[in-house]
Amino acid sequence: MSDPARLAKKGFSGKPKGTPYTKFSISSLELQSIVQQMPVAIIDTAYAAIISYIEAISGIQQGSSSWSIIRLYYSAFYSIKTMMLIRSIIPFNGGEEMLLDASTGKFYKGGKSSHHWNWHSVRQTVLKYDWFTSQDSQDAYAFLREYRENVNYTHAFTDPTLHRCLVYDQLDLGRRFRIYRDDATFLYTYLPDHLAIAYPTKLIFEVDSSISGLGYQFDSERIEHVRSLWKIRDRCPII
Repeated sequence: MSDPARLAKKGFSGKPKGTPYTKFSISSLELQSIVQQMPVAIIDTAYAAIISYIEAISGIQQGSSSWSIIRLYYSAFYSIKTMMLIRSIIPFNGGEEMLLDASTGKFYKGGKSSHHWNWHSVRQTVLKYDWFTSQDSQDAYAFLREYRENVNYTHAFTDPTLHRCLVYDQLDLGRRFRIYRDDATFLYTYLPDHLAIAYPTKLIFEVDSSISGLGYQFDSERIEHVRSLWKIRDRCPII
């Protein structure tokens, strides 16, 4: 649990029993403490997103689609979480999944678990204007999560059906990477045999744009590590 999430949980624990969460707010001092911890949490979560993405790409290059699906899912999960934090929306567990808007002090109901976002609540915040909270994004995320759950929890799992251009012996992943990155209409995120890679790619570049706009950067050790793993002949996002 990140420090903003831990502090949000601590603040929420002070809600008197029987008080609706919509009528409860934490102090301005508590909010200030949370906001001060946000940059570190954003960088840590963005780092998890890009490492998961790179590991997934490496797995696809080696023909391991099931492992890659797990890492692609986590890249999408961490990308969404990063962008929520950037916009001051903090997911946390306070006995149940909740969201705190640190810019207003308002609380919202979270999802049924940390990996099942309450998209209705998310779209009640400033995030409603972002593509990654759209219904299209929600559907793509659910599709990718289902693939990941099949890998983790289903004994009879079969590898996802990826487009033939993503099959190991026909793969030009550098070219696919650029196509997915530059897909301004999000076309490939709607296609089941492409979205497992296309959707996390679009998300990681939303993180890239947001991080750049804030002027945040990884420390030199993390930058060196990411660069040592990145094998595509194109700019690695975020670093």
